[in-house]
Amino acid sequence: MSRLQIPYNKVYLKPTDFNPEEFDTLLRRFIDTSLVEPIVMEVFNDHTQYLLFIREGQLYWAGVSGPEGFEGISIKKFLGSLKKTQFPQIVAYSMNLILFHSLLVFLQKKPELKISSTLVDLDDLLDKTRDEYKNALITATQPGNFIMIRYKNSRPVACFHGLDSTQPGKEGEDSIREDFLVKIYTLSTRRPFEISLFIDMVVTHSEDARPIAADYPGTVSSFFLSQPPKLVVKLKDRPLKSYTFSGSELTIGRLADNHIVIDNLSVSRKHAVITSTRKGYELRDLESKNGTFLNGEKTDNAELKDGDTITIGKYQIVFQIPSGEEYMVSDLDQTVIIPHFRQTPVKKEEFRIEFPPEIDDVAKLFQVSNNREIALTNNTTVIGKKKSSDIPLPGLFAPNVKVEINRQGDDYILKKVSGHREVSINGEKLEEKVLEEEDLIAIGPHEFIFKR
Repeated sequence: MSRLQIPYNKVYLKPTDFNPEEFDTLLRRFIDTSLVEPIVMEVFNDHTQYLLFIREGQLYWAGVSGPEGFEGISIKKFLGSLKKTQFPQIVAYSMNLILFHSLLVFLQKKPELKISSTLVDLDDLLDKTRDEYKNALITATQPGNFIMIRYKNSRPVACFHGLDSTQPGKEGEDSIREDFLVKIYTLSTRRPFEISLFIDMVVTHSEDARPIAADYPGTVSSFFLSQPPKLVVKLKDRPLKSYTFSGSELTIGRLADNHIVIDNLSVSRKHAVITSTRKGYELRDLESKNGTFLNGEKTDNAELKDGDTITIGKYQIVFQIPSGEEYMVSDLDQTVIIPHFRQTPVKKEEFRIEFPPEIDDVAKLFQVSNNREIALTNNTTVIGKKKSSDIPLPGLFAPNVKVEINRQGDDYILKKVSGHREVSINGEKLEEKVLEEEDLIAIGPHEFIFKR
């Protein structure tokens, strides 16, 4: 196996033999450190290399090496695989957010271009990147070497190779480009590099990534190896059916395409949705006719906790988070489905989050249709039908409209620039508004939530 050599700012833990008895203590130390700076943990032997990305006190993403590069896996699978890996070693690196994000792009995304290149070809590629792409990542790999140059707003912002890195403020933009070229020229005398260009900067977290409560009594492994949440549907306190939450979201409603279908007139066609987020699990009412209630109180949006009771029409849905590593079969799984209930397979859709390549001090838009979070890092962010927009509206019948969000100091001002389709904020038709926390922006059928 050709092991990927991770660029880093410093080695947080030198390579050492993996000790299962000490692993939880070690992992909790990494989690605490990630509150200050991101951490990447590597577990490897002669045949396999695992990577675990940790940020802001959370296990963010896990991947494993394969014949065609790295493959994303659940954190549960990562932790379970460690027990089966023969003679593994463990090492951990701390790094800045630009490097952390760039590595995720390399590991998760498909390159726009991949070539085995000479220095002359690479020089042309850097010019093309500067002239044609706003944000991009170029990587150069060969056995034992891995070099990256990161572009933001058409300018190089960092070059990474092992412990060595060049960034603005240290050497300047010209030196970043020159450093990248010199490293490759020097190291390509024996064999060429494989050069890859990435222009899709949106990365994802693992499907089961979620925070661990400070007072959680078990190990980190037991937290993720435990079973996913279950939802028990009841009528007059009598259990009717249990469902397992195994995807990024679970919808509840009267239509057959919901994950939990309740065929009752008191239930709206699309009544409510439960979403898995990095903070846990969230319940959201989908503008239902009769409302959604959590523990007896009507709610539009609320965080779910173990034991919470959701009331929809005459039905109660109990949210349960099993604990422990062993799976206990519930008697509810043997319950006969009554005629008014149907179950459809949970869709395992990708949960996309744009990971900002800098300190997280900017506002964001949460795109409701695909659970995507977009950082508003530019002074002007354009939303529209054109593919050249910063946030293109998908679909053949996307509304022909152009909307701008302009950053002025600490304010973000939304303005409709052109188009016939109306733009509304919190249900009110507006042409311009200073955005506030949790503002709901509707552009045709597309909805965004503004977050600070």
